[in-house]
Amino acid sequence: MPNDTGRSASPIGLMILALVLLFGAVQLYYWTDRSIWIDEISQLLNFPLESLAQAFGPLPVAQQAGPPLFNLLLHAISGLSFGAMRIVMIVLTLGVVLAALLGAFERRPLPIAAGLFVLLSHQPFLINASMLKFYAFDIAGFAIFAAWIYSKDRNEAFGWRDVVILLAGLLIGVSTIVGACIVVAVFLALRLSQRELGAGEIALGGLVVVVALAYYLQINHATKIQITAFPDAYGRHGLAAISKFGEAAFQLFQMRGAAILLVVLAVAVGALIFLSGARRSQLAGLTLFAAVVLSVFLGLAAVGKYPAVSSRHLVWMLGVFPVFAGAVVDCLTPPRDHARRWFAIGGLILLAFAFVGTGLRVVMKWPPQVVEGASEQIVDTLADLPPSKVLQYFGSFRLIQLMIERGAPITQHTYVPALSASSGAIDPSYFGAEWQDMDDDLFSEKIEEMLRNDPIGWAKMYVILRMRGDFRPLARFVLDSAPTDGSTFYITSIHATWPAQPGRAAFGLQQVLDERSCKYAPLAIFDTLLSPGYILEVSCPVTE
Repeated sequence: MPNDTGRSASPIGLMILALVLLFGAVQLYYWTDRSIWIDEISQLLNFPLESLAQAFGPLPVAQQAGPPLFNLLLHAISGLSFGAMRIVMIVLTLGVVLAALLGAFERRPLPIAAGLFVLLSHQPFLINASMLKFYAFDIAGFAIFAAWIYSKDRNEAFGWRDVVILLAGLLIGVSTIVGACIVVAVFLALRLSQRELGAGEIALGGLVVVVALAYYLQINHATKIQITAFPDAYGRHGLAAISKFGEAAFQLFQMRGAAILLVVLAVAVGALIFLSGARRSQLAGLTLFAAVVLSVFLGLAAVGKYPAVSSRHLVWMLGVFPVFAGAVVDCLTPPRDHARRWFAIGGLILLAFAFVGTGLRVVMKWPPQVVEGASEQIVDTLADLPPSKVLQYFGSFRLIQLMIERGAPITQHTYVPALSASSGAIDPSYFGAEWQDMDDDLFSEKIEEMLRNDPIGWAKMYVILRMRGDFRPLARFVLDSAPTDGSTFYITSIHATWPAQPGRAAFGLQQVLDERSCKYAPLAIFDTLLSPGYILEVSCPVTE
């Protein structure tokens, strides 16, 4: 397959790329300066690591896990501010994506600009790529795979250089385990269809699969505690799992991203039908890879091996998306086949309308409503209060511990009750019918005892109460630490909303406050889009 690399960078293309980079810089300015949410709080409680060996296993606090390279990175940058850590994460992710786009499109600025734009204009990418979790690395890994399958000449054998590139993509993420195996299989299948596949290529492909299997065993070890501890989130199979997969995919792309994706797909189908040449063949290979990857992940979800219950579990799609968008533009520019010139021009015009329209809608909403947690607002409010007793409810005991460790000026308060956030394996029987059908009084007694004496009691309690939809045992445990002299105290909570909704944590708290005839009112409500929170001002009757 000829590799048509002779096209030089056009001034118009360079100007468009410069505009996209300027647009992206403004987007990064807005989206890297935001407060952390509960998953980031739980992750950061583990860093810096006590030893580098911890990077390769389950993390010791809050049932967390991550791939080793991500854990080592977070260990290295954990002393930075949250904003600086976010900048490091997204710059590294974009750096890998840009390198992948350069590998795929070389000096051609228009496809590179298209690939960067679909990411930099997309809110879920900005959130996940700057999140202090490992999801951004899945994006980077799949960008490597997509760029490689697009640019790899199928007339050239699969060699050691290809092994190194694909292992680089494999070892930085988690979903990349599947992606690496599939991209190798697709390329070798294409070589076989040309009757050019050699035994040495099969051996090298097998090497990638063996490394992927070994890496899978390591990741399985590191994440086993986390996955088995949340059966209500990770226990779906069959149609329920596929339906959840579809919901998560729609949440990932949202209406704006889905609209661009549909336009890109429509033009891609037209290009595959009407155009010819090397670029069309490359686009076909990339499309095949994307289709196989999607099919395999759907199958894994259906059999319960890929718990895609949230959009962040599917962010690997955002690694393929920029390369695919760039490949479609690359296929159309410049129109070389006079007989099909009309389609190329029409396709470029359609894509231009979609991209410009999206960009204008984004710019018109600057500054955007940033998706963030309430942690910063809670800490600022506590810092302004006089020394008081503060009861830590729901996720706030993790927040308070992290912020005090990082030097937040909130040490004037007395925080109770003390809770252990240690990670640990949980017996599946805790999630069975015995606990779900238990008498309310006995259930509350056992949960309170668990929180007092079990080092991993919080991890057990959290899922048991969520599955049962009754948080009164936690509220009783917390309120047992309240002042008994009738004085005013505060209750703080994060990753929960106020006013209370039935079956949620705040509702259980409200029930127990009423049960104990306490007076309460919200001092502050932080209705953020991710991990909202509140602080209540409370007084309870005098007791002996």
